[in-house]
Amino acid sequence: MKKFISPGSWFAFDYPEEWFEFSEEPDCFLFYNPEKWDGNFRISAYRDASSAFGDSMMRQALKMPGTKPAKVGRWETVYSAEPFTEQLVEYVTHRWTIGCGQTCVECSFTEEWPPSNSPSKGRTLASLQDEVPDNPEALLIEGELSVGLRGSIGLANAIIASLEILQPRDSFRNQYIPVRVSEVELIESCYATVEELGMKLFKERFRDFDYNVRLLQKIALRPELTKQLGTDAGAVMGMVLCTLLTESIEGLEWNTFVNGKVEAPVLMYGDTCVARPMLLFGKHGELLAEAEITDIIEEIHERMEGGTHPNPPCEGGDAVIAEPQVLPHREDLGRSSDKEAAC
Repeated sequence: MKKFISPGSWFAFDYPEEWFEFSEEPDCFLFYNPEKWDGNFRISAYRDASSAFGDSMMRQALKMPGTKPAKVGRWETVYSAEPFTEQLVEYVTHRWTIGCGQTCVECSFTEEWPPSNSPSKGRTLASLQDEVPDNPEALLIEGELSVGLRGSIGLANAIIASLEILQPRDSFRNQYIPVRVSEVELIESCYATVEELGMKLFKERFRDFDYNVRLLQKIALRPELTKQLGTDAGAVMGMVLCTLLTESIEGLEWNTFVNGKVEAPVLMYGDTCVARPMLLFGKHGELLAEAEITDIIEEIHERMEGGTHPNPPCEGGDAVIAEPQVLPHREDLGRSSDKEAAC
């Protein structure tokens, strides 16, 4: 099972190993199995200062035609189903509204109708709406999500049953989760920014690993880097270096680390966090001028070979494993900034 924590730690849930997050419209998160499509799961959330906001949203949702109350795990939800046809294929979108204090979460699951992997084959949509399970925990087998007897909608209900909804005062601590789309987009933006700077300064692009390390070293020593990126320069260079490592070393993978307000990409080797890219060159990039990139790479290699302390505490001054900074905004990359990065 995988765990997803939303940016800002508004909510979290478990989802199948074979599913992945994909880009979606802003403030909405999309998940599905790219190898064997069995439905799209989408989730979004809204907040208000009022502690009654969630209940109010559910009451409003229940006034809409075709909706009804449905209990999913420990959650009281408002459920509806809407059929549609696309390219002569029939689908149904199931929707759930869940209110909790200042937060309202909306989930949807779109699947073919009738689903080919379910006894629902041949049934009508109306019969399905009457069969929304009151006890989706029955679809959890030894902690694993199961399609169960109701086809793919059983999987969607089990995901919702695992949902955690946090209030503004709450947060997740020391969580390592699969890298989110928001961090992937930032990593790609950092890579493009530094490669563009390499072209501007030296007329060179990234090629093979050794060549890339030498180019990155040259860029790190140039004042144009900090002039263009300000205090984000160190974080950006750290993410590019870790990207080069993931491209050349099998077993290195990105994760997202969530600890209170800190949310940042980290480099994992198995269960061990081997690098926090946003601190590889100091909290504010102050180590760039004297950085020896080959030494940093050697430290990461040593940590990979040691591997005795999975997910170490986020403490201490070691640049390889110290706590990451708050992410720079993508729109800030490529222009000078005098803001101070928080840690």
